[in-house]
Amino acid sequence: MNNSMDNTCNFEETPVTIASEMRPTLVRMVRIFFNKLFTLKSRMKYKLMKRTSANAMMEDTAVADSTAVEPLNLMVGDKVQVRSLKEITATLDEKGKFKGLYFMPEMEAFCGKQFKIFKKAEKIKLESNGELRKLRSPSYFLDGVHCTGFFQGGCDRACFHYWREEWLIKLSN
Repeated sequence: MNNSMDNTCNFEETPVTIASEMRPTLVRMVRIFFNKLFTLKSRMKYKLMKRTSANAMMEDTAVADSTAVEPLNLMVGDKVQVRSLKEITATLDEKGKFKGLYFMPEMEAFCGKQFKIFKKAEKIKLESNGELRKLRSPSYFLDGVHCTGFFQGGCDRACFHYWREEWLIKLSN
């Protein structure tokens, strides 16, 4: 009698079955709802900040001049300071974007702090279709600055945030 055929190991069967089950629809819908809620909250916050500071920004020409488009020629290893939330908000459109790039709620924690440029991003590969795209305006990754995923439903990927040059101030080394 061949016992190996009759007594198959079921150790892997249960975890694989459990792991591959689809989440109940309600759980997925709740997560989507909270992600949309966090996004809406952030967009409303940025719009409110932009409106309330619009008059102050017109009076304060130093802030307006400091966000003017002037190439910084940032290189890997350069020290930069992230602009204040007020300055960054002034650059955002009604959708919370600047030149097509979102300012994510997780990025607020890094405003006003100093970092080194880790990498200049000029090309990205889209996960959705594998297409390699050249960015129209370069973005930068800052050393040690990763997404916490808190406002993204608890995502654990720890992706780099994309920073526009206009959101950074070059410091002397």
